Amino acid sequence: MLERMPTINLLLTLATATVGGLVAERLRIPGGLILGAMLGSARPVVPGQAAPLPPGLRTAAFIVIGAAIGVGITRGALVSLGPVLVPAALAGVLVIVAGLAIAYLLRALGMAPPGDVLATSPGALSVMSAVAVEQGTGAVEVALFHLVRVVMVLLSLPLIVKLLPQAP
Repeated sequence: MLERMPTINLLLTLATATVGGLVAERLRIPGGLILGAMLGSARPVVPGQAAPLPPGLRTAAFIVIGAAIGVGITRGALVSLGPVLVPAALAGVLVIVAGLAIAYLLRALGMAPPGDVLATSPGALSVMSAVAVEQGTGAVEVALFHLVRVVMVLLSLPLIVKLLPQAP
């Protein structure tokens, strides 16, 4: 029975992660699939018994995330981006510098979470969280920072767009 317990915990963890992800997606929560899955699997299935993902399953999950992002990149999409490459690179550099400055400020204030550079760096919730897991540094904190950022952007963007002058 003891040998079956890790397998049962793993299956229950995957089941609760699936339910959590699907419920959050159905409720249209930003980043619902990943956030709901995180919340669904955040607690031990059996008290005192954690169910970490086996390394092979974790590797497969990262491959699937990479593929999900990569399928949207086509040669045509890359060619059409030519005129915006320089402004995009400039924006990227500025956002990275801002993220590093925020991480430094949080450190100076004694408020830096684990994975502070990943938490304050630009990037998608799923990607930055996956990188944090891969590096073994503050995955929960990184995910929370990006979730808060995404929610704040979604809530404030309509007003910001109205206040900004139209682009030429």
